[in-house]
Amino acid sequence: MGKSPRRPILMIPGPTEVHHEVLASASMPVYPHYGRDWAEIYEETTKLAAQLFNTSGEVIMFPGPGSAALEMGIANLVAPGEKIIVISNGFFGDRIDEIAHHLGCRVVSLKADYGRVVEPRELEETLKVHRDAKGLAVVHNETSTGVKNPIMAYGRIAKEHNLFYIVDAISSYGAVELQVDDWGIDYCVGYAGKALSSVPGVAPVAIGHEVFRFIEDRKWKPSSWFLDLTVWKTYMDKWRPIGHPYPSTVPTHSIVGLREALRIALNEGLEKRYERHEKMAAGFRKAVKAMGLEVVAPEEYASPTVTAVRSPEGLSSKIIREMLEKFNIMISGGLGQLEGKSFRVGHMGLTATPHYIVYTISGLARTLKDLGVKVDEYRPIEEFYKHIEK
Repeated sequence: MGKSPRRPILMIPGPTEVHHEVLASASMPVYPHYGRDWAEIYEETTKLAAQLFNTSGEVIMFPGPGSAALEMGIANLVAPGEKIIVISNGFFGDRIDEIAHHLGCRVVSLKADYGRVVEPRELEETLKVHRDAKGLAVVHNETSTGVKNPIMAYGRIAKEHNLFYIVDAISSYGAVELQVDDWGIDYCVGYAGKALSSVPGVAPVAIGHEVFRFIEDRKWKPSSWFLDLTVWKTYMDKWRPIGHPYPSTVPTHSIVGLREALRIALNEGLEKRYERHEKMAAGFRKAVKAMGLEVVAPEEYASPTVTAVRSPEGLSSKIIREMLEKFNIMISGGLGQLEGKSFRVGHMGLTATPHYIVYTISGLARTLKDLGVKVDEYRPIEEFYKHIEK
């Protein structure tokens, strides 16, 4: 038999390192996706997930990638030919723009340069021109740039203009404050395999009461059967008593793992968890700057879960390769406009701790030095600890 490859330490924007308790729960014998016992597990998971969303609305477990769950939101709330405003300042904002175009929407692209944000006043100015817009979509935490967008301010404006507000919280859910109801979010997508340190495969989605009122009276249907929320609502109403409030098989092991990860997050305390991620991220940025490198995001909008770093000229792919081969640390390359010009480090869930971050800082400093960059190997670690011990 061949030698098993070393499993790398995942310091990427997802999937992330997974809690041992989550792995243990997800490795139990597979549950059927309906029945009394399963109904209790599913309902408990959705109630726990709702606490992280801070919503009284419906929460579903979407069996698949977050991008598909986002497509469901747009497909149900904005008809083909209707306008949707998409705020984009990175690769994943551009992806929402692309999804909306594929669905036949008239997309009004409101863009900012990578590393910047669209200011709320720019959204207000856009809406003076596009008064007939039906929806607004944005990424909360743009992992291509490490920028956290001001979604609370956007939500206030969306409600003033009666827009359906769709938010991609895939890489912020469980690590960054999220107030779905209070911030006027109608449709919000989280994910299991990122900041919650659970196994991939399921996206919790918060859906506001107004959404279900809207789809009941809607005169058109999405072109996809599976993504049609009226189909999901039918099964919620009809089959919830037998534990099957969805139209197809769901990955039960991923949902069981997510339930355990949600328990861990809530036991830590959400305020403490948000503070931990902020502190670890800020400390990591201090360390990166102490190496003489530039962070893409301005400090006031810096993400608590991902840092994008501008790499020295021509060294991006070498840094990523050396980190993996010499230190067994996997980091990610740049995306979109930053491809080949940056690298990205995830610090979320389990990896938003000194145990993981200090080793990553140490490996990065040594890698840069080996590649000919002048670096003091000890100062970055000193800067990290100086910040987190304040």
